[in-house]
Amino acid sequence: MKRGALFLLLLRKELALEARNKELFSTMSIFSVLMVVLFSFAFYTDSERAAVYAPGILWITVLFSGTLGLNRLYDKELEGGALDALLMGAVSSRTVFVAKALTHFGLTFGVVLLTVPVLMLFFRLELSEPGALLFSLAVGTLGFSFLGTLFASALCYARMRDVLLPMVLYPLVVPVLIAGVKSSGGILQNLHPDVVTSWTQFMVGYDLLFISASVYIYKPLSEQLA
Repeated sequence: MKRGALFLLLLRKELALEARNKELFSTMSIFSVLMVVLFSFAFYTDSERAAVYAPGILWITVLFSGTLGLNRLYDKELEGGALDALLMGAVSSRTVFVAKALTHFGLTFGVVLLTVPVLMLFFRLELSEPGALLFSLAVGTLGFSFLGTLFASALCYARMRDVLLPMVLYPLVVPVLIAGVKSSGGILQNLHPDVVTSWTQFMVGYDLLFISASVYIYKPLSEQLA
């Protein structure tokens, strides 16, 4: 079977398992919506100020819910040594990694699609360019998913992986979080398009660098894990 067909098979397997039980997506969604609702009651004063601090709340929500998904990303494979069998099989380890990373991206971005309308509602914001906002969120989430999946795989056998993962991951995703907040803030505040474009371009560059590095590093890492 060709590599592309194997990749699609793995990706379909990951999505089918999640679609069947919906445990991870449901947990991430409830957590994200609850965070937005609580933040709205704690910080909302008026729509003008909300447009300034709402992007930070949105990206913090993406970060925490995405981390929740990363901590449970390999749970099924760890049961009965399935991950070892998968890494030692005919499937390329990098194919496994990309399928896992895209699965996490799909889950996290699905949560984003649910969270943004809730944010708009509770903070009483008007969104003139929804496509630009979703594109900014997608670009930032993609880089976070690949880098997070790399560290989640490295720590999957660690006893305190739920604690260690944020400690090693968050310092590296700070740049994309800052760029995401600036880009989303520019869209919500209707700033000059150049402001949004420059920060979005920064996130694209971040993605190219860290996605390439993650895919390259995963193969020797998986050989140590297998």
